Amino acid sequence: MFYKNVLFLHNFPILVNSNTNAMRFFFSILFSFFTFTMWTQESNEVFAENNYENNLKVVAFAKKLLNSFHEYDTRFFYTHFHKEAFVSTVIDTQKEPFEKNLQTFQKTFEKGFLQEYFKIPENIHTLIKNGASFDIVNYYYHLDEKKYHLLFRLFTEEDHIDYYDFQLDYVDDDFLVEDLYRYKAGEYLSETLKNIHTIVHSNFSGDTQENRKRQQVYFFLVRYSTLFSNNYERAFTAIQNLKGDFTNSKLYHTAKIEIASQINDVFYMEAIDEFLKKFPYDTSTSLYALDYYCLLKNYNASMSILDDLAEVTEDDFLEFLRANVAMQFDDYQTAEKGYAYIVNQYPYFNSGFISLILLYDELQKHEDNIVLLSRIIENTEYTKQDLINFIDDKTNELKHLPNAQIYKRWKRKK
Repeated sequence: MFYKNVLFLHNFPILVNSNTNAMRFFFSILFSFFTFTMWTQESNEVFAENNYENNLKVVAFAKKLLNSFHEYDTRFFYTHFHKEAFVSTVIDTQKEPFEKNLQTFQKTFEKGFLQEYFKIPENIHTLIKNGASFDIVNYYYHLDEKKYHLLFRLFTEEDHIDYYDFQLDYVDDDFLVEDLYRYKAGEYLSETLKNIHTIVHSNFSGDTQENRKRQQVYFFLVRYSTLFSNNYERAFTAIQNLKGDFTNSKLYHTAKIEIASQINDVFYMEAIDEFLKKFPYDTSTSLYALDYYCLLKNYNASMSILDDLAEVTEDDFLEFLRANVAMQFDDYQTAEKGYAYIVNQYPYFNSGFISLILLYDELQKHEDNIVLLSRIIENTEYTKQDLINFIDDKTNELKHLPNAQIYKRWKRKK
């Protein structure tokens, strides 16, 4: 249960005692998959009230956090992370014997996790530099948790979309990031790490069937980076052969999907199909389900997924994806409506203008295209010559506009 407000606008002694590189492997792979599961924590912490004053504080914090990603201000991210609360969620020292071995493991865990966690701003900043957009969508107050959340959207030039949901803690009248849910991972990062902690800290002694399964998972995770980067088929075979409780986790399924996506559409769809059957009512499956139903050429299901995602995120940018889906199914009326909305609401999003130009070209609405071209010149940094160079480039997808008389007259006009 939550309120939303639209902003204006991821006992193995040899590991814990000596092999810290193995621990680093764990954390380096986890940050490709982390995400969102609701949990309730009983503690003495102070909760932020849902009121106007705190709303303003959250908005201000969101802007600073966004700016830190764009400007690569790692210090802000570092100083506004509630490390103690996060670690206590992953490792419950009150329930586990606080032995020397566990203390060593905790220190190794914290060091390995923090090294990778603080790469998040760098990774996001790199994506932004390479043309991706990373923007605030909204904030909301979760009534059960009594905590505020910030929702950001990541959108790449390859039309890939993902959402980052930052859970905020309230400490000394200030907001700090406590946890992170990435939609394509499907659970909070703390939940993912908690599951990994169970595997890593398990005692593998004894030749039992369950121990052999856990060992197999452990060695897969340690070798994952090498397998995934060098041979996708080999990585897929390895993950297919895993057994035990790990194969029921979201980390297993999202890793399998990401590997399969690098092989072919058949493997990709089969991996998504497994995920959807395992978590049929989970919001986190929406982004994968959209790809799945588009590949199946199921227009109604694809649009239904976008409806559900829009209801959860309240993100009007999804109109761009809706228009893209409509174009795939030759629903030009819906596509035109979506692209027109995007160019009005997101005037600096170049792909919106390009998509609408291509749609008008497909429909041979040359007069509308000329009006749109003039608008681009008036409201963006592009010049008339830039647009002429784009339209006359024979490698683009324009079929009719370059030869239209109205365009030739527009091009000659000074």
